[in-house]
Amino acid sequence: MSPLVVRRLTFIVAVAAAAVIHCWAQEVGFVDLTKVGAGTDLRRPPSTPNAGAARGSTEKTDRPCSPSTRGPDSLLTTLVSLDRTYYQVGDQPRFEVTLENVDSVPLGLPFSPHLADLQPQDPAQKFTYSELQVVLWIGGKKTADKGWWSANTGGAVSLYGAEDHAHSMLTLDQGEWIRIIGEGKLTLPTDGPIFELIRSGSVVDHAFAKVSLSRVETLLTATATAKVRHNVCLQQAQSAAVPISLPAPQP
Repeated sequence: MSPLVVRRLTFIVAVAAAAVIHCWAQEVGFVDLTKVGAGTDLRRPPSTPNAGAARGSTEKTDRPCSPSTRGPDSLLTTLVSLDRTYYQVGDQPRFEVTLENVDSVPLGLPFSPHLADLQPQDPAQKFTYSELQVVLWIGGKKTADKGWWSANTGGAVSLYGAEDHAHSMLTLDQGEWIRIIGEGKLTLPTDGPIFELIRSGSVVDHAFAKVSLSRVETLLTATATAKVRHNVCLQQAQSAAVPISLPAPQP
């Protein structure tokens, strides 16, 4: 076989492979959280005389995610759209986000809004589940020569899942994505460097989305909730931001 024929065959195989991958790329899940009531109210065990006086909630996170702790999974997070471009502080924007697996390794994500469905029959039993949080970020320009700032103060929505609960987890193969519609709540930082930037005239002019994934151990008593959160450190990329206008309230 001549080298020319080999090169042509190689090209044909490469094109065919690319076409197959493109055909496989597809949306495999969709949820509109603005139309689905989130089942997050958990049952509590009855009070007992020896239950103690602990009340309220505590949460401990085992570690933050940094570039050195991220795993091999690769997720592309895209803020597809917002319901409008001009907002006031306190508004609740309706947003649409897609999460696409752009790696060759399958990626399992929680995909149920109903945390209560994952609770054991015995409400006093500790249980573990995965939580996917989609966070709306806002940002603006620092100055002409100092880059950009961003803050995770646009609101968030969550999905839950556990391997032993059917249909609560969704596995994305390469090129597959899920689409989520949710509602946030726009606020501004109230202190710190970003607050000072906004107070000195920097304006909010764009929004984008990020996700966090964690495994959560939860234990309930009649009056208290204790959680331990284990971060799953995804290698994550964001697509281009969406332009918005969010003026700071006048003093």
